[in-house]
Amino acid sequence: MNGWKIRSIGLLLMVIGGFLFVWSVRDIQSEWPQIFVGLLSVFSTAMGFALTIMPLDITEDPRD
Repeated sequence: MNGWKIRSIGLLLMVIGGFLFVWSVRDIQSEWPQIFVGLLSVFSTAMGFALTIMPLDITEDPRD
């Protein structure tokens, strides 16, 4: 995978995490689904941030 693909997946995960957080706070009224969606939003945002700042040691093979 190219570096820009990994970074764009990370950015997409952060956007999804933000959307899930807003959705869980604003629209979900039950307690347990709100907790689970909130935790999923935190996990998604954290994984997206990790993919975005992850150092990439991708060496391109000159034979490709």
